Amino acid sequence: MEAITPNDTRGASREALLQAARDLIVTRSYASVGIAEICAQAGVRKGSLYHFFPGKEALTLAMLDALYADFEREVLIPGLSGANGLRARIDAFVQAIHAFEARMQSESGQLPGCPFGNLAVEMGTHNPALRQAIRKHLDAVTAHFRAVLDAAVQNGELPPETDTAAAAEQWLALMEGILVMAKADQDPATILRLGPALGALLLNPTPEVHHER
Repeated sequence: MEAITPNDTRGASREALLQAARDLIVTRSYASVGIAEICAQAGVRKGSLYHFFPGKEALTLAMLDALYADFEREVLIPGLSGANGLRARIDAFVQAIHAFEARMQSESGQLPGCPFGNLAVEMGTHNPALRQAIRKHLDAVTAHFRAVLDAAVQNGELPPETDTAAAAEQWLALMEGILVMAKADQDPATILRLGPALGALLLNPTPEVHHER
């Protein structure tokens, strides 16, 4: 049996804190969760939290980074890179985000919707650090969408005059809206409505989507 080193223990404590913050804040809210509860959930002392993070805000920022990494790995990359053609990529993306939300529901007992959107609504007007971090992650998601749309233009699936920046922002807005509806329903099946909505937006778009700014 391999010996457990102090570094292993410290690493496990940090990961436990990140997971506890995710479990509590994502399923409830930032304001309703305190440091003591996070530490109790993680099974560590308060001093361990302050060893890794200056406070709850810094822990939450790190948790958002970890959440985005999971979303990119489980949804964005396989959903948007593993299929050929815009329609196939839309379908794969919707299936991937459906599986992602269903997994979180099975683990926590609640379908959380979009953690970034939830936190933006709660904290966006009075915590600049969290707001900027959320904006950064949403911009990163939008960049993935735009890359798919740019490829569709290059492949002739979309007209050359398509405003891919505007279309990517609309894709994000549709995703966020559907995730709000899924959270209200507490039903991952609601997410499957995103496929037809994206098809109508991107494959049968209005002239405004095709117009370059």
